[in-house]
Amino acid sequence: MIFRFLYKLCCLFILIAIGQKMWQHFSLSPEGVVEAPHAHALHLNGKGVVVAVLDGGFDSSHHALQEKFSLYRYNTSMDRTQDVSEPLVFENGAYNFESHGTHVSGIISNLAPKAEIIPIKLGGFGGDQAFVKALRIAATSNAHVVNISMRLSHTGRELSPNVREALLKLAQAGKLIVIAAGNEKSSLMSHAYTRSLVELAHDPLMGGRLLLAGASSYTNGKEVLAEFSNYPGKSALGMAQTYFITAPGDNITSTIAGGLFGEKSGTSMAAPMVVGAACLLKQAFPSLSAEALARLLLTSARKMSLEGRDLPQAQFGAGVLNLKSALEAGRAL
Repeated sequence: MIFRFLYKLCCLFILIAIGQKMWQHFSLSPEGVVEAPHAHALHLNGKGVVVAVLDGGFDSSHHALQEKFSLYRYNTSMDRTQDVSEPLVFENGAYNFESHGTHVSGIISNLAPKAEIIPIKLGGFGGDQAFVKALRIAATSNAHVVNISMRLSHTGRELSPNVREALLKLAQAGKLIVIAAGNEKSSLMSHAYTRSLVELAHDPLMGGRLLLAGASSYTNGKEVLAEFSNYPGKSALGMAQTYFITAPGDNITSTIAGGLFGEKSGTSMAAPMVVGAACLLKQAFPSLSAEALARLLLTSARKMSLEGRDLPQAQFGAGVLNLKSALEAGRAL
């Protein structure tokens, strides 16, 4: 009788422990996945750090972002240099604001609420020259980190020589550059554009200051690469894996145009997660250079899934962004 009672009691404790673990997994937010609460508990908020965001437009009047945007605002269109408003797009039979840049900015602000955001709108139909102009603006700004959640190719193929040169100059200006890896569900080396990004990341003149961000997903208690995300693949010598880091990018809630909030998915959402984390690390360790900051993010990335499985480098590259590990590693530098 006593044995049966003890057996049932043990089973109950085991079920409670499993239930608690499952609840933690199901209720884990994207910020929780990257250990942002640990950084916030240390009173890190991005104060003193500046981010340049290159995107299609921004709702600078959004109540959650009004105090985040810098007074310095840029539009690559010659005749609308201060207009950074969101463009209208036609979808589902109606015109709506795109909200891409607004969503990206909200993700950065959520992780680093005191970071200053310089909005740089890719305006008009300037082709690759618009990208070059935006990159030159970012290079001469006081930004520490640059977020690029858009494709820097007018043709959709490899980086043009002018854009490539502008990215190198941006890095040489001491900026950490984070670029969304793309949503083609493909290995980086299988497409001309992403292959050119990998090759650029390895250019000695880049100096290790460029990171490519893939998107992870955490649903139904399991951490996986988001089904839409590009991934490093098994390239020669792990070349595509070296500067690739993953962060939550699936069903991310953030600011959208019109003072609203909504969900978006994509590596476009993963990149600002990395940028927001970089802001907190730069605040914690202000003397870190852009290359040291990139190296810290990569080496501290989590190599095991939240369920305890190895994260394959061919999918996750350096691993999943982890602020707690990065802060611990940074203190040891």
